[in-house]
Amino acid sequence: MSDWADYRQDRQIRGLQEEVNAAYQYADHRSRTLQSKLSQVQGTLERRIDRLARSFDAFVELSDLRMELAAFDRESTVRAETRRLLRAITDPPHLDLADCPGYWLGPAAEALHALLRGDEVAAESHAAEATRRDEERTTLFLTLALAVAGRNALVTPWLARALPPLETTVTRVRRLLWTACAEGVFGETGRSHIEQRLAEFVDALPAKAADAEGARWREKIASEGSGRAETSWLPRVLQSETALTEPPAYAARLARLRTRLEEALPAAEPPAETADAVPEDLGALLTGLVDEGSPDEAPLLTRARELRQIIENGTATPPKAWDAPGGETLESLRGDMFEKSTSARRLLALRAGRRWIAAAAEDLAEKASRRAPERLKVRVGGYYLSIGPDGPDSTAEMEAGVDAEYATNPLAERAGLILAGVGVVLLAVTIPLGLGALPVLPGVVTVGGAVLWLVQRHARRVAAEAAVREKARIIREAGQIAEAIREHRPRYETLATSAAKDRDAVLTIVD
Repeated sequence: MSDWADYRQDRQIRGLQEEVNAAYQYADHRSRTLQSKLSQVQGTLERRIDRLARSFDAFVELSDLRMELAAFDRESTVRAETRRLLRAITDPPHLDLADCPGYWLGPAAEALHALLRGDEVAAESHAAEATRRDEERTTLFLTLALAVAGRNALVTPWLARALPPLETTVTRVRRLLWTACAEGVFGETGRSHIEQRLAEFVDALPAKAADAEGARWREKIASEGSGRAETSWLPRVLQSETALTEPPAYAARLARLRTRLEEALPAAEPPAETADAVPEDLGALLTGLVDEGSPDEAPLLTRARELRQIIENGTATPPKAWDAPGGETLESLRGDMFEKSTSARRLLALRAGRRWIAAAAEDLAEKASRRAPERLKVRVGGYYLSIGPDGPDSTAEMEAGVDAEYATNPLAERAGLILAGVGVVLLAVTIPLGLGALPVLPGVVTVGGAVLWLVQRHARRVAAEAAVREKARIIREAGQIAEAIREHRPRYETLATSAAKDRDAVLTIVD
């Protein structure tokens, strides 16, 4: 009875211990969970506090900046009046501009107002003063503003100055003007202007640079599409023969080039009096140019905008300047031609790179017109055979090689025959002598030699049959290859004709 009580007590104690351990584990799990959540809350609070601190510091600095900017009240008034003019640019209101010495925007806005009213004398006077103060900004402002107003007849002289001869790299604003001209924002005048600028740039390239760029255009043309699909009809063994696979691949690339160029042609004859809407990028650029401020004021305005972003978003992303780098000229031109682009920009790139396209078309047509060889040296079953439409030249070397590969060693067969003969002789000697069990050994030698001879003879017969089958298989495959060459030879005879048509079409387009 005492043992049973002790047992029950021990079991209860173990149960309590298990419950206590479970409680400890649950408490530990809850503790880790709470610590994780607390760390997240602490991190969030720290980030919020840090953002609040940055925003507060930015607010304090912005308040100080506003005090400094108060000294530029006349410049601020000029910008406000200019923005009012731009909002009502189709029906220009009267301007009340106070002169700010050194600030280009005032006389530039007066010049724009005079141009819109048709007062050429006043426009010329104000534009000359604005240009004297800042030629680049004045020409850009008048170019963009007249485009927004749809006055393409007035924009021509200013566009020529805002988009001068191109250099090896272009700024952001000139790249935007480039694309706007291509898209017809400035009408036919803009299209003709950028086409002339690109033609001048390409013609002025040094011979080495022009050749290198021509090679890049050829690489782009060659990289479009896969040549494997154009030769999928060939037997697998012939798909590694470049003499057969290259002409169709080159012809397919030339056809794709022709298609790409023809897709750009619908934009070749746009209506002469129609101009596309001004892109948002140019509108934003015009706004940014106006809001830039005078030379002394601009750094303060830039910093004020950064501080407002910090207050509103927690971080400051400086706006991209209008004169920031816009990329390499040749790379941009190549991208318009071969990457995702509009048909208008592709047409412009086509005309600028016409000599590279023509050279690439000539090269592709020449390679696509190469005659297929009369005979091919093809590896079949490990042996090279010269195969033509009428079959392989000779199979003697291949057959000799197969026979040598499957040949068996005759020594083992001879050894078996010799052993069997020796055993028979020994049996003939020992049996008449009646030497008891002694004839057993010659008998074993005789049987072993006979078995060895039979096995080796069978192996020789099997190897000979395998050699015959292998030679027949190789000859059969060679015949199939010859048939394929004979069947597909007309394809290669027509490649030259189709490639010549595609080349002539490409040359007509780029001419």
